[in-house]
Amino acid sequence: MLLKLLGSLIYLFLLSGCGGSSSTNEENPSVNIKFSEDSSVNILNPDRGFYDADYELNADTNYNMFEGVIESGYTLVYAPLNLEEYNTTAILPSALINTINKNLNDANTSGVKLIFRIKYRSDLNGYDPSKSIILGHLDQLKPLLQTYKNIISVIQAGTIGAWGEWHSFTGDYADNDAEYKINRKDIIAKLADIFPNKYIQIRTPMHKELLYGASNDYADESDEGKITPDIAYSDNIRAKIGHHNDCVLASENDMGTYPSDNIEFWKSYVVNDSRYAPVGGETCGIGEGSEASLSSCTNALSELKRLQYSYLNDAYHPDVLQKWKDEGCYQEIKENLGYRLVADELDIQKSSDMLTLSLSIQNKGYAAPYIRSDVNFILKNDTQEYSFRQDIDMRTFYPQETKQIESSLSLDGIPSGEYCLYMQIGENYSAIRLSNSQLWDESSKTNKLACNISLE
Repeated sequence: MLLKLLGSLIYLFLLSGCGGSSSTNEENPSVNIKFSEDSSVNILNPDRGFYDADYELNADTNYNMFEGVIESGYTLVYAPLNLEEYNTTAILPSALINTINKNLNDANTSGVKLIFRIKYRSDLNGYDPSKSIILGHLDQLKPLLQTYKNIISVIQAGTIGAWGEWHSFTGDYADNDAEYKINRKDIIAKLADIFPNKYIQIRTPMHKELLYGASNDYADESDEGKITPDIAYSDNIRAKIGHHNDCVLASENDMGTYPSDNIEFWKSYVVNDSRYAPVGGETCGIGEGSEASLSSCTNALSELKRLQYSYLNDAYHPDVLQKWKDEGCYQEIKENLGYRLVADELDIQKSSDMLTLSLSIQNKGYAAPYIRSDVNFILKNDTQEYSFRQDIDMRTFYPQETKQIESSLSLDGIPSGEYCLYMQIGENYSAIRLSNSQLWDESSKTNKLACNISLE
């Protein structure tokens, strides 16, 4: 099949805002496009950004609580499951299961994704359920949660401690229980069993090291539990555990997120893991005295970038959020939380039966995508569509790095006609939009890279 690139070939002015140049010759027609960046188009991408809260999955309502979330500018919401009433109940009632199912279905139809956490305590008082109760509930919920696994973005370990935040433990999980490490690990193992392809976030790096590293005590300094390149993205439990910080920038040690005597060591631990697993959380107030400067724009921008934050709560803490707006960095944070993938340049080379592509994409955000997405190049016109699956893991598009995608598309069997070239990254509510001007095709949830490709 002969590929003919007509005239300037690629849509120099058909897609305004995308500057480009082309060169062709009889032996080896080619085209080069340089794309224009638009930071704002990343805001509504999935699995990143500011999220909205709270959407309790146990809330019995006669309406869809997720309706309007997307229109309000959020793709991500915090959706806890509060089981406080059932911490001594072996079997969750069918009415509750039906309520959870209704709310998950509503979230699914609304196109939002969930930060999921189970909690059994809403304050420092009370008691954690026994391990058998929690594991029994998780087994009961497993089929339902797996049915809606695609809308669950990330799982916070939750379940134990006050607010499910892994402190003030009682019973099977208290430090004075002979098997507390085993009991805590069994909870995480069950969550990993329910969500084999998802990340589970733990409240502090010391908890992770205590369970999966070399620490014998919470205060020990060790990093054997961190994610290393050889296990990244594997089924190794260490590789599946990221971090959530629910007191970002509130004090030097983020209100106990890091030990006061070794803050930098444990921050570096999180920096290492956040290359391969998601980090998110919320602010919890402006510090007092000299610590008030920690939440300033200057420090916040540096810390969020360094620790590679994917998401933050847009409802809490209001004082911190207002401070960022007053100091002028709120929008910058909004655009850069998580990934921001910018197409830089595309080269297309022609042979008699092949279309060879070289596409550079830079991640200008704070973190890499943490969901593995199917990636396809698509040749399409009004009547024909041909998809070319790519062996690309978007989780390796690390922040502040540029990736070069090289691909050869076989034209064998493709009829003559005019085609456009698209890049599809994920599908439906998980589709990723490149942060470039006028590339997004909303109807197909794909990125239109080039048009006026003529096949004869």
